[in-house]
This record gives sequence, C-alpha cells and structure tokens, in this order.
Amino acid sequence: MSTERSNEAWLNDLNADGPTRDNALRDLLAWLERRLFFYLRERSDLNRLNEDEIKQMAADFAQESALIILEKKGQFQGRSRFTTWAAKIAVHQALGELRRARWRDLSLDELTAEGAFEPHFLSQGMQPTPETQAVQNAVIATVMEVMQHELSERQQQALYARLVLGVPIDMLAEQMNSNPNALYKLIHDARKRLKHRLIERGLSPEDVLATFKD
Repeated sequence: MSTERSNEAWLNDLNADGPTRDNALRDLLAWLERRLFFYLRERSDLNRLNEDEIKQMAADFAQESALIILEKKGQFQGRSRFTTWAAKIAVHQALGELRRARWRDLSLDELTAEGAFEPHFLSQGMQPTPETQAVQNAVIATVMEVMQHELSERQQQALYARLVLGVPIDMLAEQMNSNPNALYKLIHDARKRLKHRLIERGLSPEDVLATFKD
C-alpha cells in the first residue's frame, strides 16, 4: 500500500480505469480506516467499545466516506494534501453519523421530556459565584418565560431539540413530521420572536451570552 502519492497522482489514479483506480481506492480506504480508527478511539462517548468494534465502525464509516470523496474529488483545490482533505470529509461524515445514532431511537416526546426547559442547561459545568448565580437565574427565568408564553409548543420543541440538545436537523424534521426547509423556517421565526420579546424586556441576546461567559 502507498499513500505517498502527490495530489495530482491521487486525482489521476482515482479518475483512471481498471487496476489503477482499484489500487488507489484501496489505498484511500486503508488511509481513511486508519485515520477514523484513531479519531473514534479518542472519543469518550465510545469508550464502551473494544478495539475490534471501533475498527469495524471505522471501516464502515470509511466506506461511506469514500463514496462522498469520489463524488466531491472535483472540488479538491489542492490547498492541502489530498489525504488531509479526504480525512476531514471522513471525520465530518463520522461525526454526523454518531450524532444521528444518538437520537435515532428516541421520539420527539422523549427528546423534550427530560427537564425540557429547566435552567440547568445554560450553566452546566460552571461554578459561578453567588452573585453571578443570582444574575444567571434572573436571565434564565426571563428566557424561560418568553419561550413558554410567547412561542408555540412546536417552536419550543424545535428550539430546544435543535439548539440545546443538538439533534440533527434531518432527524428532528422526521420526528416532527416535517422537512428540513420547513424546520429551518420554524426555528428562524422562533428565534426572531424570542429575540424581539427579550429586547422588549431590556435583554438582548448579547446580554444573555455575556451572563454565561466564562
């Protein structure tokens, strides 16, 4: 196996026919599997998996990523090594799949049921002083009041699931019996309304972020 090709050689070989292309694709898959293995092995949320399971996951992600890379190879501009560019695509693809796997078996009710709008999510992991905590609690109370009384239930669910939990937009759209474009608009309108109502109360989004800044 050789991944020491130049950028031009990678593109030429992957665009070729027959054994030349097969060899390049085999080398690309091996490179991606190795890179993904090290990436996945370092993720704390996968520490329950043994090395063989991580290798299998890396191989699966590498196969999926290789197809994307073959489709996008015409977009490669040569600003980095081809393998570096390919690895970034593979890691991005793997991260997306891991996120989807996290929410795949959950319903929208389950996603939003656990303390749906409890204040703790904004200050999680922080240890503010009593004075700072009092200010944060006041800000949180205002945000929660606006969300609960000024936004529809559907807007609340979408905002919380997408912006707080980080549910992928395509999976959230499926859970809400919608589509990504419609969901983007729903979230956009909800954020716009939330911002407007907060400003009416003398609290800008910048103020909210500043309150919880380390």
